[in-house]
Amino acid sequence: MKDRGKIISLKGSLAQVELDCVSGCRKCAARHLCSNKEQEKGLISALNPVKACLGDEVTIEVPEGRYSKTLTLLFSFMLMASLLGMVLGTVCAGWLSLPSYTGGITGFFLGLVITGTILFYHFKKNKKDFYPEIIDIIREGDYHE
Repeated sequence: MKDRGKIISLKGSLAQVELDCVSGCRKCAARHLCSNKEQEKGLISALNPVKACLGDEVTIEVPEGRYSKTLTLLFSFMLMASLLGMVLGTVCAGWLSLPSYTGGITGFFLGLVITGTILFYHFKKNKKDFYPEIIDIIREGDYHE
């Protein structure tokens, strides 16, 4: 999905873009990243590879296929790691003379926490997988040289 908006602030590689909410917002894959969800205008953080400046009117693209794929992989990894941790915890509980349910529960949460931490740092480095992206400057604002 592509949409138009105006940059209202910049912070590092991200720009805060004010969007005019249209009917397509309800179907957008990134609608949960957008503040003011039910208002006339939305506010969303977007990557700024085109180096747009404050006040610029821009086109942003929400890579819906990549966004959906990323979320599916994220939750799949979390589920698999939790279940694997539960199985390993149950097996290890027998070796440590603990009740199997204690090992299973402990393993489940350890798998969840470890995988969650790894994925958090992965997505912190690879923002392109998660954020919408500014793809074009429609009209330059007052802050260009």
